[in-house]
Amino acid sequence: MRGIKVHLHITTTTTTTMCRWFAYIGEEPILLEDVLIKPKHSIVKQIDAHFLPNLHVTYDPHLHQRTLSSGVASDEHGPNHFTNVDGFGLGYYTGVAAEFNGDNVNRPCVYKNVRPPLNHFNLISLCAHTSSKCVFAHIRAATSLSSAVETNNHPFVFGRYLFMHNGMISSFLKIKVALLQKLSEKAYTNIFGTTDTEHVAALFFTHLGNDWDTELPMETLKKTMIKTLQGVLSLFQETTKENNETLLHSSLNFAVTESCQLLAAGPTLNRKYPDHPDGKEVKKKTVKTTHDYGKHTIVASEPNTYKTKDWHLVPQNSFVLVGKDLNVVIETISL
Repeated sequence: MRGIKVHLHITTTTTTTMCRWFAYIGEEPILLEDVLIKPKHSIVKQIDAHFLPNLHVTYDPHLHQRTLSSGVASDEHGPNHFTNVDGFGLGYYTGVAAEFNGDNVNRPCVYKNVRPPLNHFNLISLCAHTSSKCVFAHIRAATSLSSAVETNNHPFVFGRYLFMHNGMISSFLKIKVALLQKLSEKAYTNIFGTTDTEHVAALFFTHLGNDWDTELPMETLKKTMIKTLQGVLSLFQETTKENNETLLHSSLNFAVTESCQLLAAGPTLNRKYPDHPDGKEVKKKTVKTTHDYGKHTIVASEPNTYKTKDWHLVPQNSFVLVGKDLNVVIETISL
């Protein structure tokens, strides 16, 4: 079954203290080990230091300003293993459930754990023997009083959809009650954790409707995300006005996908093809040539391969839309 492949990403800023995320979608299966484990700067090793700092915008909450970082690709300082260790989550599609259920609904498989992923042997074994065309991965840095438990790890599942977030929603506890009142019963009962992200995801799927197993066009998903953002911003404004407070900075980098086939990686992330994610010489004979590889897209909080030219900084307040044809469109968000 070839269904709609959708990856929707909203970005404002990337900071040095947030979670890390990785999303890939492509035409052919990719071994999870090649994208999540093997690269020198794969997501399981992205803890604190930036690999390509010149591709990052840093927000300083104390100075209330954004700065475009400068520098070259480097892992010299190594990761700080005491940061971003509040949980790891992985979501991917295989089509197996749809095949055995006979309903043609490709729901995702999700693996979550609060152990550090770099030394998690079960995760390493899973990735070494699993392939997919669409993958979401996330390393969590807990915010506020939200517990470091598996139910709080991204991505979150709503039917056939995956939803994840890189950032934080300021003063979430102040808008939480009002947000809950806007949720449908189905979306509310699908919340299993305490994070701001899962509650906003529930608001998104409230606006999307009660059928989360149907393939929907990109335009519908885009309009739903805009409505969700408008709702969250409205709650912020109402709360700050009532309490005579200043509207605090929030980073609303959301991603949602629905697919019968999951994200895949480029030639540098697939051992069937030449090149190496870390720029090393490939000595073994490869199965296919680079030109044989199909369309594919990665959206990530930071690069995990060495070639700077392969990565592009997404402007803040933008959509990254990857549709059924796997063509990428970047649009400005108008609220």
